[in-house]
Amino acid sequence: MFNQFKTWLNLTALFLVLGLCGWVWYQSQMISSLRAQNQMQAQTITTQSQAIASLKAEAKRNYQLTQEVTQSESKIREQSDNVIRTIQTQVKNVDAHNAAAPRNVIEFLQQSD
Repeated sequence: MFNQFKTWLNLTALFLVLGLCGWVWYQSQMISSLRAQNQMQAQTITTQSQAIASLKAEAKRNYQLTQEVTQSESKIREQSDNVIRTIQTQVKNVDAHNAAAPRNVIEFLQQSD
């Protein structure tokens, strides 16, 4: 009877040790899998951070270009408005049928070429 108990106790201990070894192996595989997944995510984050930085720089440059174009358009619009105002006053003072075009008109047309 004591031998049966000892055998049963040894088998139980053996199964317990084997079970714990299996559980430890499973946990180590899970940890390895999670580490690999973590590295992939870190690499993705690095790549996306670089892409975001690049897009921010591009957006800043686009904003600067937009500002330059807007300023340039404002200057051109202001010049054309000045020419139009000058033309109106010169046309009122000159006989349009027999006179040359106003100097401002000629300059403006030469600049737009």
